[in-house]
Amino acid sequence: MNEKNRQKGRPKDPLKERAILQAARKLFLEKGLEVTTEEIARVAGVAKATLYANFADKDILIEAVLRQESDLTISDEDFSKRHNHSLTDTLTAFGNRFVRFINQRELTGWDRLIASAAIRHPDLPRRFYVAGPGRAQQMLESIIAEAVDEGVLISCNPREAADDLAGLWLGMTSLEIKLGARKTLSDEEIKHRVSHALGVFMRFYSVK
Repeated sequence: MNEKNRQKGRPKDPLKERAILQAARKLFLEKGLEVTTEEIARVAGVAKATLYANFADKDILIEAVLRQESDLTISDEDFSKRHNHSLTDTLTAFGNRFVRFINQRELTGWDRLIASAAIRHPDLPRRFYVAGPGRAQQMLESIIAEAVDEGVLISCNPREAADDLAGLWLGMTSLEIKLGARKTLSDEEIKHRVSHALGVFMRFYSVK
């Protein structure tokens, strides 16, 4: 019986699971996806069998790390609470999380990692998009589609509208930050950027 099968019946420990995800994220960014599960387990301070009890294989662990990154933008729990707030409040909260996430310099590290790993893992860029930015895109499209159905926004293509809003939030500033041509945005700059972009978006898309 191998290690994976022996661990099947054991309940997961959330603290150990979190430690594994943090260690994997750190090592993936530092060393790339070729880092071994043995090293991840060592840095996490857990047995390799414990790692496999939480993540059946390395691919599942990679997906979990990408999903964790996506949750920095908006989590499923956050998304489920959107009906308790107005459209403006929902989009403002989404935008603040989204711009703050994109504002991270670590995203450059993810870009390098994905580009280099894609040579040996051609499906990785798509998987990264689906698990991360793609989820946020779908959530934003759903928010907009619901607002259209409720008569708050004009009839439109939700995907195009979501692209418009994301573009307004990011602009060329995100490229400047990614290239290191300017400092990351302060909290006040993020709030202003989100508010200004949302105002422009609503002037075009809101029902007059």
